[in-house]
Amino acid sequence: MSSSVRRKGKPGKGGGKGSSKGGRGSRSHTNKPHGSGGGGGSGVGGNRKASSRIWDDGDDFCIFSESKHSSRPSNSSISKGEARPKWKPKAKVPLQTLHMTSENQEKVKALLRDLQEQDVDAGSERGISGEEEDDEPDCLDDEQYWSAGQEPSLAPDSDPWEYAGSGPVEPHIPEFTVSPFAVQKLSRYGFNIEHCQAALRICDGDLGASLEHLLIQCFSETFGERMKISEAAGHASLDECVEQRQEEALALRSICGEKFIERIQNRVWTIGLELEYLTSKFCKSKQKESKNVREASPETCKFYLKGNCKFGSKCKFKHEVPPNQIVGRIERIVDDSHLNANEDASFLYELEIRFSKDHKYPYQAPLVAFYSTNENLPLACRLHISEFLYGKALTLSETSEPVVYSLITLLEEESEIVKLLTNTHHKYSVPPVNFLPVSSGTRINNPACRKPVIPNHYFVSSQISEVGKESEPEEEAEEDEGSAPVIVENESYVNLKKKISKRYDWQAKSVHAENSKICKQFRMKQASRQFQSVLQERQSLPAWEERETILKLLSKHQVVVISGMTGCGKTTQIPQFILDDSLSGPPEKVANIICTQPRRISAISVAERVAKERAERVGLTVGYQIRLESVKSSATRLLYCTTGVLLRRLEGDTTLQGVTHIIVDEVHERTEESDFLLLVLKDIVLQRPTLQVILMSATLNAELFSEYFNSCPVITIPGRTFPVDQFFLEDAVAVTRYVLQDGSPYMRSMKQIAKEKLKARRNRTAFEEVEEDLRLSLHLQDQDSVNDAVPDQQLDFKQLLARYKGVSKSVIKTMSIMDFEKVNLELIEALLEWIVNGKHSYPPGAILVFLPGLAEIKMLYEQLQSNSLFNNRRSNRCVIHPLHSSLSSEEQQAVFVKPPVGITKIIISTNIAETSITIDDVVYVIDSGKMKEKYDASKGMESLEDTFVSQANALQRKGRAGRVASGVCFHLFTSHHYNHQLLKQQLPEIQRVPLEQLCLRIKILEMFSTHNLQSVFSRLIEPPHADSLRASKIRLRDLGALTPDEKLTPLGYHLASLPVDVRIGKLMLFGSIFRCLDPALTIAASLAFKSPFVSPWDKKEEANQKKLEFAFANSDYLALLQAYKGWQLSTKEGARASYNYCRQNFLSGRVLQEMASLKRQFTELLSDIGFVKEGLRAREIEKRAQGGDGVLDATGEEANSNAENPKLISAMLCAALYPNVVQVKTPEGKFQKTSSGAVRMQPKSAELKFVTKNDGYVHIHPSSVNYQVRHFDSPYLLYHEKIKTSRIFIRDCSMVSVYPLVLFGGGQVNVQLQRGEFVVSLDDGWIRFVAASHQVAELVKELRCELDQLLQDKIKNPSIDLCTCPRGSRIISTIVKLVTTQ
Repeated sequence: MSSSVRRKGKPGKGGGKGSSKGGRGSRSHTNKPHGSGGGGGSGVGGNRKASSRIWDDGDDFCIFSESKHSSRPSNSSISKGEARPKWKPKAKVPLQTLHMTSENQEKVKALLRDLQEQDVDAGSERGISGEEEDDEPDCLDDEQYWSAGQEPSLAPDSDPWEYAGSGPVEPHIPEFTVSPFAVQKLSRYGFNIEHCQAALRICDGDLGASLEHLLIQCFSETFGERMKISEAAGHASLDECVEQRQEEALALRSICGEKFIERIQNRVWTIGLELEYLTSKFCKSKQKESKNVREASPETCKFYLKGNCKFGSKCKFKHEVPPNQIVGRIERIVDDSHLNANEDASFLYELEIRFSKDHKYPYQAPLVAFYSTNENLPLACRLHISEFLYGKALTLSETSEPVVYSLITLLEEESEIVKLLTNTHHKYSVPPVNFLPVSSGTRINNPACRKPVIPNHYFVSSQISEVGKESEPEEEAEEDEGSAPVIVENESYVNLKKKISKRYDWQAKSVHAENSKICKQFRMKQASRQFQSVLQERQSLPAWEERETILKLLSKHQVVVISGMTGCGKTTQIPQFILDDSLSGPPEKVANIICTQPRRISAISVAERVAKERAERVGLTVGYQIRLESVKSSATRLLYCTTGVLLRRLEGDTTLQGVTHIIVDEVHERTEESDFLLLVLKDIVLQRPTLQVILMSATLNAELFSEYFNSCPVITIPGRTFPVDQFFLEDAVAVTRYVLQDGSPYMRSMKQIAKEKLKARRNRTAFEEVEEDLRLSLHLQDQDSVNDAVPDQQLDFKQLLARYKGVSKSVIKTMSIMDFEKVNLELIEALLEWIVNGKHSYPPGAILVFLPGLAEIKMLYEQLQSNSLFNNRRSNRCVIHPLHSSLSSEEQQAVFVKPPVGITKIIISTNIAETSITIDDVVYVIDSGKMKEKYDASKGMESLEDTFVSQANALQRKGRAGRVASGVCFHLFTSHHYNHQLLKQQLPEIQRVPLEQLCLRIKILEMFSTHNLQSVFSRLIEPPHADSLRASKIRLRDLGALTPDEKLTPLGYHLASLPVDVRIGKLMLFGSIFRCLDPALTIAASLAFKSPFVSPWDKKEEANQKKLEFAFANSDYLALLQAYKGWQLSTKEGARASYNYCRQNFLSGRVLQEMASLKRQFTELLSDIGFVKEGLRAREIEKRAQGGDGVLDATGEEANSNAENPKLISAMLCAALYPNVVQVKTPEGKFQKTSSGAVRMQPKSAELKFVTKNDGYVHIHPSSVNYQVRHFDSPYLLYHEKIKTSRIFIRDCSMVSVYPLVLFGGGQVNVQLQRGEFVVSLDDGWIRFVAASHQVAELVKELRCELDQLLQDKIKNPSIDLCTCPRGSRIISTIVKLVTTQ
């Protein structure tokens, strides 16, 4: 058959080359003529979309080989170049057949035919080439954007306008279509929709200009001559007016707080209002407030209302907004960012003040508008209120007084406003009498110079903004860090300037004015008593003594490293030294500092501390920004933020324009993000000689960072800590007299002891063995003394007694049977009792307990609640605060509050309290010695593991106790373990985790987009191993996130936005797309953490039996899903029921709770990038959860309509875990004679062979539900991790059938005719199926192409709803049906 390829363009899109005559058809299996074989045909360059040929039932199917050998037709099934197998294995993989019922065949054929008809229609109607059409998504997003270099413009129902060159032919400009969202927004000011539409047409869709045009029209009729500019305004200086306006804005901000928002600097202000009297008067609105979406009438196109109907003028439904229709969620419109920048926190009523470009306020009245989302407040009443307020503004402007606060007061006075509500008619709130649609000639189509066309008699000097020039700055000036629309470039799929809505574009003029004001305020503040008293405290810190040295070095060097011990004040003081020094100079030299912190709570607490020291509230000159939360203003000159936030900013602002200093704090922690940030900064300092970088480290490895930045200077600041008594495990057991009870979970099992001895023997070298034997035989030393390198866990009672001389035998006995790998919560409780009871000489103070993670925190908290000393039921002696990253900012702040005298504060924390956070009253520290770290274990993917802390971590934890007084620290590991087993420093994260996430982050940054990954990684401070990078690149290509030439795909772009392992990220995204979100997140949480199934050594069989009860469809993941669902149901019945469920089914409650927490965090991440409904926050989901994790209720039925479809869930696993596939080889059949003849015997489980592509033969782990399975319906299993012990084991696996592999497996689907059979192959032929017919083979291949293209479109535009988009819903439902029924 012919092996010519039909097309080489995008999957499902055409684009291959073809001759005008059409390629040669196949001749190996049919006599039918092939007029357009090869897919070229019809002289259209092989493009399927532009071809006039439509799929016909009578057409034959052309099958094309992807063979790399000769393109000539060949009758032999194996070409000469192909190697034949030399031996035939005894076990072989049964070749599965791709079946498709006739009903499904008809359905798929009809779908493909319709899709091609649509594509042909679209191509001919739009008159664009196939290549151009290829680059447009099939289901358009709510907005389309101009390509780079053009001004963004909204065009909801038409393609982006195409401007021809300077040729003689005038380009056809389609009629401007008014956005229903813009109309809806304007109507909320009180204008009838026909007036709104007319204004939008006149102003070319610019919302701000349209509003000002309507207000001027309306007010001119009422106030006429009064609107003229007065003489006083004419003589007033513009600079003086701007300065007065800025002072008023500052005053309003301090009076109104968050209600006041300066949308555009010196142009647009809004003040949120809570007018209870209006709400109660129109009380129906209360019932309807939550119901934002109304059903569209049957005649109105619902896709049009959402802004993405692809049928345009051909649509059979009406394209118009019904009267008073409130469309659902208001999508972001390019030119009205100033109007809805803070939509999430919107008020029911808003007062809007607008100033034109050269406005002389307060000598001239501003435009005033009253805005309301209360749909029951009549439109006319809104306009009457606006007119009333504007009239007052005109009166006040005659005396040149500021008017805004007076207008707010007027609105809050019920008596004045209620009078206006009686008149429910207004000229502009009803349709115009002789309404004539504005012709397209009325507007100027050149977007660079368009202005609103306003009738002469409405014209008021200086009142109208120049729309074309102002619409871009309006978006640029948006202060709020909301999620900007992601503009995807066609060639690279990704617009790397994602946040270049120019939020970071500094306008020198306005910054200079703001700086002058800040300098003036600072000079006044310095004289205040409050500032002076705090200054005395600051001067007592060790950092203050180095102030002059630091400033002197910064004046001479671009990069400085500061090493400071805990308590020296470097985090709070050094940024202030720089800021204060600059505020004493000229305004143009005022510093703009960003200080990064490794954790959210650090950024918040340090910002609040510094703001307090500067006698101001946070958000003015000192602010903070973390993911999803931002407290800053245009006056902020010192911003504390997480490292991730700064890296995100770099995606759109590659040189950090306007920033003068970057301070990287806690750089010694060596996180993946901080190491990468150092590389980025090393490049930026070369481009920007004025940018200064300060690296701050708490420990003594400062020289490493100095050498990285060309031997830059290092300053060391001594610490200011009080002496801290350091105790270890043996001391803790002694002071508490702790004894392990029989059956305690913290006791070592006999099996464990035997295993440790075996491990110790294995770890010894031959020389050590001989030395040991010689020593024992000659009795050179006491028999029980041992080498220091042997850990305590491997020693018996006598050996421990010899090692710990002077420690009592009772303590040694307890230690000899204790499991040192577990965090002993009983011992922690005993220590807390000892501290609180006060039978010691140490002073009272707060207690800080370090635990590895959230699950341990919850377990200890619950344990303490059953202890009368801590639960406050009888006496109020203790207050307990958990502290971890998933708490809200407000909840985290509770740990800083000092309790009343006589009450002990106990803080149970993860390692977030180790650095940056200073809880002043801590005197006691209990260090469990464990922390959670990211590790690339056997999984080949990132996972959180419990590990021992390093010596540096232990010292940091100890230092937390000596901040304000002498302290005590208990480490729950032995002194020997501290001295001989702990690492001095943690291994840098970049050397122990997979690198896929970092590869994607590198590619998303413009400065590295053209570099190859190897060259970037080689420049890191301590580069990872080359093999690790190679494996990561292969994984990214297999997942479809990276192309072979290292370009990001749309999937790669979104995976870069999810701070999780890429496979987990893909599972989350596909779960969202295919509406099985909750189960996908459950499995993702398990993969990210660990399996909740436990297997006690003495009850292994029983535990395995219980796990098999959950077994379903030969899948460990579906068994996990069943177990998790059962646990969720049990939690609704209470804690006792949940505990019993876990105990009976051998499940870890701690792991299940951690999974629930991860699920909520994953939901928040998906919400943040637009794949599930907006505004979901992990802590809110947890608060609302009625038992269980709360994710199903939070995400809604729509996102989980396929959640009970196990076959689809297996298909999602295939998309995420591919190419981790195992082939199941069954032995050649054995037959047994029976009375009815020979019957084939089922093979024993031990006779099955399991093979992976790269590792050869592997084995199923005994803990898997598939361990004893004798027969698999499909010979393919997906797995997550491999473990190598005595042999290679696959731990968890899941059977996967034919269709998920063909539709979701990586790489191309190839179809070849071999020995008269149509063979469908994946992955270079390693996975192969036989198609039931050539028609089935081609249908599957075409469907895969369409699915790939659809998923690309969805990933480019997350807001496309595939279940309502006509094309998407059909493809998805067809795929779900095939996966489920075949």
